[in-house]
Amino acid sequence: MEQKTTENRRGKNLLLIGGAVLFVALSVVLLLVLRPNAGARDRFVIRYGNGQSLTVFANESRTVVIRNGMIAEEATGESGENVIRIEDGKAWMQTATCPRHECVKQGALSADTVGKRPLGTWIICAPHGVSVEYAGGAE
Repeated sequence: MEQKTTENRRGKNLLLIGGAVLFVALSVVLLLVLRPNAGARDRFVIRYGNGQSLTVFANESRTVVIRNGMIAEEATGESGENVIRIEDGKAWMQTATCPRHECVKQGALSADTVGKRPLGTWIICAPHGVSVEYAGGAE
């Protein structure tokens, strides 16, 4: 009789453990499937000019041209120009007319690259006073 009770407990324990493992596996799958929507509020803040800023959400595809401290309609390659590209959750300085192009060399900024970049959450063009900050999902 005692052996049957032990087998019953063992069977119930295995069912309980199996259910817990299944629950965790389904939770992980749901998190991975829903992850793209979690980043929908991620954003980049572009600072330029005399304290002005522009916020662009990471899920947008957009090109922003800053020339001599103001937003411009299109890139011309004139002096004082930065072209910032936002696409697929990443932002990068596409081109700049600054002398050394350090801002262009900094590469793409995204949620995945923040911890791997020397400037962390920033792309900075010091000569033109233009910066791009990854601001995550902050409100």
